[in-house]
Amino acid sequence: MRAPTQPWSSVVELALRRAQQACSLVALQCRRLKLCQSTEPCFALRVWADVQMLVIALRQLRRSVELAALVPALQDGFIRALSEFDGPLPDLWSMHSVEEHFETVPVPDVEAWDGRVFSWAGGSLNVDEALQAAERLLAAMIGLGAANSEALASPG
Repeated sequence: MRAPTQPWSSVVELALRRAQQACSLVALQCRRLKLCQSTEPCFALRVWADVQMLVIALRQLRRSVELAALVPALQDGFIRALSEFDGPLPDLWSMHSVEEHFETVPVPDVEAWDGRVFSWAGGSLNVDEALQAAERLLAAMIGLGAANSEALASPG
C-alpha cells in the first residue's frame, strides 16, 4: 500500500469503518456456520459459501488494519496487533490463496466441517478462534486510535 495524501485521521477513520463492517461480517458468518445442520438441503454448499465469506471478511479486516498501519505513529502497534491476529489463524492466507488462484493451484475437492473447524486445502480454520481473533484485532485498532489521537491530526 502506498501512503495516502489525506490526513492520517481520515485514513484511520476509513480503516476503522471498514474494520467494523468486516468484524460484523465475521461474527455473522460464524453464527451462520454454527447453525448449519447436516440434514438441511444443500448443506455442503451452504457451509462452503459461509466459509468463503468468512475468509473474505477476515482478509478485509486484516487489510483495513494494514491501511491504518501506514500511520507512522501507529505502525508498530498495528504490526503487533496483526501478528497476534495471524497467530491463531495460520492457514488463513493459504486457504484464501488457493481459492483465489484456483486456476494455478490444484484444489482438493474434499473438505471437512465438524461444526467448529473447517479443514480444506491442507489447512484448517476454527470459527471460534477466528471470531475471537477478529474481535481482539478490532479492539486493538480502536484502542490504538484513541490512545494516539494527537498523532492523527497531522497530514499523511
